[in-house]
Amino acid sequence: MSDLLSSLSPSQRAAAQTVNGPLLIIAGAGTGKTRTLVHRLAYLVAEARIPAEKLLAITFTTRAADEMRERIAALCSQGIDLSALFVGTIHSLCHRILKHECRSAGFVSDFEIISPADQAAVIRNLAPRFFPEQQSLSLKKYELMLSREKNDRARLAAENHELTSESCSPFLRAYQEVLERQGLLDFDDLIIKTLVFLKKFSLHAQELRTRFSHLSVDEYQDLNTAQYLLLRELAGAHPNLCAVGDADQAIYAFRGAQVKNFLNFQQDFPDATIVKLEENFRSTRTIIAASQQVIEKNKERIEKKLIAVKPAGARIELCELLDERQEARFIASEIGRLVGGARFESLGHDQRDEELPELSFKDIAVLYRLHAQARLIKEALEQAGIPLQVARDRSLYEEPDAEVIIAMLELLHDQGNDLAAAALLENAIKGLGPKTVASLKDYAGKSGTTVIESIRQEFSLPEITADRRARLHSFLGLLDELTEKARTLPLDQLIREIAAKLSIGAASADNEESSVSQTDENLLDLITAAMPFSAVPAAEGIPHFLSKIALLREGEQICPQQEAVTLLTVHGAKGLEFPA
Repeated sequence: MSDLLSSLSPSQRAAAQTVNGPLLIIAGAGTGKTRTLVHRLAYLVAEARIPAEKLLAITFTTRAADEMRERIAALCSQGIDLSALFVGTIHSLCHRILKHECRSAGFVSDFEIISPADQAAVIRNLAPRFFPEQQSLSLKKYELMLSREKNDRARLAAENHELTSESCSPFLRAYQEVLERQGLLDFDDLIIKTLVFLKKFSLHAQELRTRFSHLSVDEYQDLNTAQYLLLRELAGAHPNLCAVGDADQAIYAFRGAQVKNFLNFQQDFPDATIVKLEENFRSTRTIIAASQQVIEKNKERIEKKLIAVKPAGARIELCELLDERQEARFIASEIGRLVGGARFESLGHDQRDEELPELSFKDIAVLYRLHAQARLIKEALEQAGIPLQVARDRSLYEEPDAEVIIAMLELLHDQGNDLAAAALLENAIKGLGPKTVASLKDYAGKSGTTVIESIRQEFSLPEITADRRARLHSFLGLLDELTEKARTLPLDQLIREIAAKLSIGAASADNEESSVSQTDENLLDLITAAMPFSAVPAAEGIPHFLSKIALLREGEQICPQQEAVTLLTVHGAKGLEFPA
C-alpha cells in the first residue's frame, strides 16, 4: 500500500486509486470527501505520474477551493509538488478560459464581471418597465428570474452557438443589452459564453481537453443545466471525470441546480466506477440514525446507509414552544446549560448536563431558515450577556462603503463604466441625487457619450443647477487626481487615499485613537484583500483585483476564531461543523 493512502479508509482508498475513466464518488455527509479528493489528486501525481498541470479540480464555492488549496499545500510540504494544479470554482475556470482562449480566438473582446451593486442598479432600473404590477418583488427575485431563464436556454444557446435575443424574454433582452453596451458579463454569462465557445470552436475545445486530462468536480449534485453541459463538453466523449457528490445534500434547487445530473451519471457514463463513502466521522450515532430515517423517504436519491464511527452521544430533543419569543429565550437558556451556566433566566435546566463535553461559545451555532428569524434570537442572547456573531448574508464587497470604493476603482480602470459613475455620483457625492444622475445618463445616451464625457463637456441641462454643476466638476477633479496617483501608488495606499477623499471611516483621517467602527473594519479588510495586488502601481493592480473579488460568490461570512455563538442560515452552514 502507498504510504500516501495509508491513513484512508478502504472505500476512500478505492476512490483515490481509481485513475482513469469516469468515477462517481457518492460521499455521504461527514465521510471525508475533501480528504479523499485531495489524496486522489496527490496519488495521480505521485503514483500515476500525471503532471499536476494536467489536473483540474472544480469546487462549488470559493471557500471550498481555499480549503482544498490548504490541504494540497500540506501535502506539498511532504514532497508532492501540486503547485501547478488548478483548483477553483467553475466561474473562475470560465473566467480564465474567456480571458485567454476565447480572446485569442476572437470570440470575445475585453470584458469585466458586473458587480452585485451594478447588477442591482440595472435590475432596479429595468424591472418597473416590464413588471409594473409586481413592485413588491425583491431584487433577488428578479435576479433569480434572469438566471433561470438563461439557464433554461443554455442547451439552445449551445446548439445555435449563441444566446439569441429572439429566444429571450423582453426583460432579459433589455438586461443583456445594458451589459453588452458596458462590456460586462454576469456569472451566468461566464458559463454560457464558455459553453458556446467550446461548441463553436472544436479545435480549441480539443486542445483544452488535451491540456487538462483529468477533471474532478465537487458537489456535482449542485450543478445547474448550463454548468452540467459545460463540464460534459470539457470532459469530452471518453473522460477521466471524477464526480463527487450526494443527492441527499442537494439544497440549491432554488438557484437552478438539477439533482438529476448527479442521479443520471451512470446513464451518461455506463462504464463508470462507483465508490460509496458511507463511514461518517463527524456526527454521533444518534444523529446519523435520525437523519437516515428522514432522508430515506426521499425518492430521488442513490441508496446508501451511513455508518457512524462515533458513539451514540446525546439524545435529540424536540421542544414545542408557544411562540418565537419563548423560543428565543429557550435557546439562550440552552446555551447557558451547554457552557456551564450563565447569569440569565433558566427555562428548564439549572445546570450544565454532566454528560455533555466542555463547550465554549464558539462551539455553538443557532441555525434558522430565514435571516428575518435572527432578530429575536439576537435580542435574547444579548439580554443574557451571551457573545454572538451573525453570519453575513452578503460579502465584504457588498457592504455600502466597500461598494463605493470598488465603484471608484472600476471608474479609474474604465471611465466609460457608466454604472460605476452613476453609483458614485448618486451615493458618494453630496448634493447630487437620482434626478441629476438620471438627467446625465439620459443626456449621455442621446449624445452617444459616456456619463464622465458628458460632465466634461459644456452641456446645457436646465435641471442641473450651477451648484450641482460645480459639484460635478469637483468630482472630475477628484477623478483626475486619483487617476494620476494610481500610476505610482500601490493599490492598498490608493484605497486609503480614496477613503480619505470620500470621508469613509476613521482610518481615512489616520486617527489611531479613533474607535473602530464596522466601516473601519470593512475598510481594513478591503485594504488587506488588496495587498497581494499591491506590488505594482495601482493602475496595473486594479483590473486583477476587480476580477478576483468579482469571482467571490456571495455567501455567509463567519469568523470561527471569534469567541461567540454563531447565528446563521441552514444554507450558510453547509460544509461547516459545530459541536453543538
